[in-house]
Amino acid sequence: MLTHVPWTAVPGLRHGFLDRSEPDASAELPMALARQVHGTRIALAERGARPEADGLVTAARGLGVGIVTADCVPVLLVDRGTRAVAAVHAGWRGAAGGVLEAAIADLRARFGSRPDDVEAVAGPAIGGCCYEIGPDVIAAFERRSGSTTAPALTTVNGRDHLDLRAAVRLLLAAAGVRAVAILGPCTACGGSYHSYRRDGSETGRQLSFVGWA
Repeated sequence: MLTHVPWTAVPGLRHGFLDRSEPDASAELPMALARQVHGTRIALAERGARPEADGLVTAARGLGVGIVTADCVPVLLVDRGTRAVAAVHAGWRGAAGGVLEAAIADLRARFGSRPDDVEAVAGPAIGGCCYEIGPDVIAAFERRSGSTTAPALTTVNGRDHLDLRAAVRLLLAAAGVRAVAILGPCTACGGSYHSYRRDGSETGRQLSFVGWA
């Protein structure tokens, strides 16, 4: 079941907008960011470092982990018990390839977080209304996760569409995460959010981050 919640209901969650310049890591909370490559690597966040990865994890107080998106799904993970957090960039390639499961496994290996203790938020991203896909995308999900994400697919005017956040929710549930909230609307609808598909490479980015002050 999809749940829409305000960011104020989620501990540690903040969400904002960026132009095409680099994010200001000094805003609100010192922040670690990754060089995102649409892959599945998860890295431990370190101050001043920017590893090539599509997810960062930390349990350090006073350090946030963040990702930038403009249609892909920003996924923020929190374990209140261990104070471990993760920020994950989940485009279709990463989601199909296992980046979400890799983040859950990394939280468990490093900090002892059990999947059923992890809370997840999937932020604003392109919706099934606007995200037309080809058979290669469907095949990529099916190769690794079988029919798990089939409920996220719809047909609109004879063409396949994917609700990427619904696919993320289904994959997280299959990995044992029971609390998954969906935040915000489709990024490609209207002009309230940056959207690569709508505006091309000159668009800005949304910054989503999480951490314990």
